[in-house]
Amino acid sequence: MDHIQQGITVIHGSQELQRMTIELLEAVELAKRIRKNSWICLKPNLVVAQPAEEGATTHPEIVEGTIKYLQTHGFNSITIAEGSWVGDSTERAFKRCGYTALSDRYHVPLIDTQKIGYDSIYSEDFSLDVCDCMKDFDVLINMPVLKGHCQTRYTGALKNLKGCIPDCEKRRFHSEGLHEPIARLNTVLRQDFIIMDGICGDPTFEEGGSPSDMNRILFCSDPVLIDSYAVSLLGVKPEEVPYITRSAELGVGKLYDPADGLREINKEETPGKSFVQDPILKEVASQIDQRDACSSCFANLIEALRQTQCKEQFVIGRAFRDKALCKDIEDRIGIGNCTFNCRKHIKGCPPSVEEIITYLSS
Repeated sequence: MDHIQQGITVIHGSQELQRMTIELLEAVELAKRIRKNSWICLKPNLVVAQPAEEGATTHPEIVEGTIKYLQTHGFNSITIAEGSWVGDSTERAFKRCGYTALSDRYHVPLIDTQKIGYDSIYSEDFSLDVCDCMKDFDVLINMPVLKGHCQTRYTGALKNLKGCIPDCEKRRFHSEGLHEPIARLNTVLRQDFIIMDGICGDPTFEEGGSPSDMNRILFCSDPVLIDSYAVSLLGVKPEEVPYITRSAELGVGKLYDPADGLREINKEETPGKSFVQDPILKEVASQIDQRDACSSCFANLIEALRQTQCKEQFVIGRAFRDKALCKDIEDRIGIGNCTFNCRKHIKGCPPSVEEIITYLSS
């Protein structure tokens, strides 16, 4: 397959997302870059079962526009594959986010990667478990959301491939610090094109809740390039997100240089509000001892603290399964099942925001 030139193309707007997507793909002549009869996988971000307007998930209108464009150009072997984060249901996300209806309307099958087998692939001596279906596709079109993340500061094209690994591997990624595993995953699972949903991502939280009007859809064929550009829109430098710079070191792609410029199909009609990240992450940093915590558990704790303004001290993460470690922190509250050895602990994998708030209130 012939990759399109290494660059970023942007279309601005917030209405008629299906039309915007088709116009963007026509502008980059995507159909000319894909071999006929290719089996194409569309990989959205459905981390949680929430509508896209909440700032966490890929707008179904963008996926629908992509399907219509591809089918119009004779590509009929199309599949949507995704796996929600640990603790949520992909099947529920498919339905609530509009993808079940989309599948029925366009006869595009859905694959829940939480429910299929997987196999090990190696990046040098680094082993990665990847869902079996990913080796069958000819073309991978990644469709992430431009948004923040409570642990890694940012999530986009590179990190969105976590939906292609089983839940057990997602937990291992967290136990190894996320950044190196994410970079390694992108050396063995190559995405061919990225259509990034920059309409209203949440600048701070992966699971959404505080969407921000960004009013744009971006296209690129280099995940490092688009991530190192998009992260700057949140006021974060690429070097503050180690998996971006590590991916560049491993040859996944190149870092964005402002001198490269952008190709803009149109100009944004309204500037929208600032994409500034919520200061809550810095404010509560001294309250939380996190060691190998999963994003779902950590994010729910952050949201509970934002709502309650509680000043207690907390521990969270798989490392606190160690009983000896928990003896030294009896005054702290453990979050999630991994902290069952703590004297005070909130059950759940993950415990919900409401469950954490109820415990703190009592």
